[in-house]
Amino acid sequence: SGMAASWIRAPLCRLAGSLRGGFAPRAAAVQGRRCFSVDGAESEEDTHEIMFYAMRHPAVITLREMYSFGLGGNHSTRTLLLAAQFLHEELPVRLARRARELKKLPFGLGDTASIKGVRKLYERSFFRIRRFPKPNTPELEEKFTEMLEDIKNEHNSVQANVARGLQELSEVRVDIYSQPGVLVQDGMPFDFGKFLDRFYLSRVGVRVLIGQHIMLHHPQEGFVGIIQTNCQPALVCQHAIEDAARVCDMAFGTSPEVLLEGATNTILPYIPEHLHYIFFELIKNSMRATVERYRDSGEDPPPISVVFAEGEEDIAIKISDKGGGIPRSGVHRLWTYTFTTAGNTAEKLAEVGQEGRGGTPVMAGFAHGLPLSRIHARAFGGDLHVMSMQGHGTDVYIHINKMGNREVSVP
Repeated sequence: SGMAASWIRAPLCRLAGSLRGGFAPRAAAVQGRRCFSVDGAESEEDTHEIMFYAMRHPAVITLREMYSFGLGGNHSTRTLLLAAQFLHEELPVRLARRARELKKLPFGLGDTASIKGVRKLYERSFFRIRRFPKPNTPELEEKFTEMLEDIKNEHNSVQANVARGLQELSEVRVDIYSQPGVLVQDGMPFDFGKFLDRFYLSRVGVRVLIGQHIMLHHPQEGFVGIIQTNCQPALVCQHAIEDAARVCDMAFGTSPEVLLEGATNTILPYIPEHLHYIFFELIKNSMRATVERYRDSGEDPPPISVVFAEGEEDIAIKISDKGGGIPRSGVHRLWTYTFTTAGNTAEKLAEVGQEGRGGTPVMAGFAHGLPLSRIHARAFGGDLHVMSMQGHGTDVYIHINKMGNREVSVP
């Protein structure tokens, strides 16, 4: 319908208007006479093109608009063409902003092999989209969607490579020391935690936009793209519990019971994949803490409790364990992407590499799980908080915004 397509048309008009001046004619000329470099930006023209797009602002799109557009469009050819043309203009802006920010990282962090690899990946994805013709026919749209799916898969390793970049920096630059979430050299601080918050929030947004478009090609009953119409958080949580229990059993030979309580029948339109990520990471942490505290006590570990409550604005979930908690002074370090209570990060990163080749799944120690869970909660208007009592256990509060109640932009 006309109203359903408004979220596409308005940003497209703004983007088209901004292309009438500045660097765009030069970019168009470049497109006609040369191919992108498979290694990312290597020429001055490449760098200028990325800079031009990085100076633009991403379009404001809400999850509700995405849901209404997909629902009203009924997966028609026109709907898919409109969505593809919007992504053809929008994704280069988002990718360019991240590539430029990665290049400007201080203290040599942007020159580590892993971070440079991530930047090249973003640049390469930028040029693949920029050099692709405007998808204005069903055939071009189909090929464009295949390319987006390939790009999405190529970016699966970004999280591990960012963590490796931090590890590489700590090994080669002993003159840099780290406060919680902050790198310091010669008295000059850089808040790496805030940078990663921005980086990962943007990454979530890009993956949601691409994932939504791909799944509009593969409609599933009860879903509009990747958004489930009647998502039941308690059911998603149950699946995450089963997955976490399998990993815990493989690591420790046992796993504690998890009890679901409260408003477990609550439903809302939401992205179940995001909820599963949050639940899996948090319950995995609670299971590990509980098993490690009680495995030599001769007692059965106490169950973990998950309580669901529905309010006017959001759905609140509390995950409670009796795994001993952490010191109050250490709570703020949970969000720094470098804090873990589960051993050496370098060893865990090596295990991540083995996992894809049939190795044992990593139980903990990656240091990104908790802050990334908060990013996934905040991406669409929710939040995540931790309250810990050392000597007893930890409570984690998750708030999920009800999509129909207020506008929340895709990051």
